[in-house]
Amino acid sequence: MSVPDTLEYITLGNPVSKMVISSGSAFLRALGLRPKQITVQESSTLAMQQAAHKVGHTHGSLHHLAGSHYHFVRLAGIGGASAIFMGAYCKYILKEVSDPKEQIDAQAFADVANRIHFLHSFAMIAMPLAHYPVLTGALMTTGTILFSGCMYYRALTGEKRLQPYATIGGFCLMAAWLTLIF
Repeated sequence: MSVPDTLEYITLGNPVSKMVISSGSAFLRALGLRPKQITVQESSTLAMQQAAHKVGHTHGSLHHLAGSHYHFVRLAGIGGASAIFMGAYCKYILKEVSDPKEQIDAQAFADVANRIHFLHSFAMIAMPLAHYPVLTGALMTTGTILFSGCMYYRALTGEKRLQPYATIGGFCLMAAWLTLIF
């Protein structure tokens, strides 16, 4: 089924649309209104169908749009799945912490790590659209791994020794966002 045929079916050809048009026409005829008769030339209809067909296939699939940088979309899928897993894992593990203050602190670090992880995994979908997709994607991936990884580590172990690397990861994420300007 071509794009014009699909559009015609969705707007006019399906049973619901036919019922609405039929009821509307009956109501207007009952009021004494008649539709104006317009003749349409076959050539203009054919030209409109060809134009609609071209519009429907201008960009194709996301794989075609992303081109050779489609691996960033795959990486976004892996990142999103791992963000969901880490969020659930942290919730499950951190509820076993006995000290309430430690539990609140650990949960705060896990929440920040998970939020940044998920946000930047989602942003990776758009990397093929950047001016410098490899640079931006590499900075964003590195920053996400460093920042979120160190924050997950801190949340799950309570150790602070990897905190400087979280700062480096934060700077990588800022640099990745700034590369979108140029």
